[in-house]
Amino acid sequence: MDAPSPSNRTAAANRRALLITAAIFILPVIVAYTLLKTGWYNAAGTSNRGLLIDPPISFDELRLTDARQQAVPAEDFRKKWWLMYVMPAQCEAACRNSLFLMRQTHQALGPDQHRVAELIVIPHDLDAELKAWLAQEFSGARQVIAEIDNLDSVLGAAMTGGERASHAGHLFLVDTMGAIFMHYPGYSDEHESILKGRDLLKDLQKVLKISKIG
Repeated sequence: MDAPSPSNRTAAANRRALLITAAIFILPVIVAYTLLKTGWYNAAGTSNRGLLIDPPISFDELRLTDARQQAVPAEDFRKKWWLMYVMPAQCEAACRNSLFLMRQTHQALGPDQHRVAELIVIPHDLDAELKAWLAQEFSGARQVIAEIDNLDSVLGAAMTGGERASHAGHLFLVDTMGAIFMHYPGYSDEHESILKGRDLLKDLQKVLKISKIG
């Protein structure tokens, strides 16, 4: 039998590369669809303590940018779970409690810390003092910028009572495939915030146990 010609070998290699590339992009979609259809989030949320978002919201729809106004690639947020905090217009007691709660919850994960990252979404202009405080206290959190109207539109389905996501100051859980599936209000009372923080930790520990991704 004649050996394959160089052109045939090149064509075969190109087909393999195309299939591999397609699998990289299509497989996460198939997995996400399967999880939704099989009720994985509903099963995980049967005893959840946060507010379940059903159906989950696509993280990609937030259209985030960095400080240079460059689009942040969606791939940057794959392969990790995210604790996402949306900064309200004024960062008062509830805002600061939620930010500390995000950091402490992450630290409390112990050996699972590497599977989770912190994200601060900023839809408002911040004054210099607040920027400096965030940089000092939450240097481990990634900061990104969101366009306020789009943010409110995308996350509006998760809000109740006419709240705007850009003002509500909620914490959100995001999975490794970019699904925003649960959120938690902020609390001005420090003691109540700590108690609710235990709920967030338990929810996060549960989903990390159910899924070994990330």
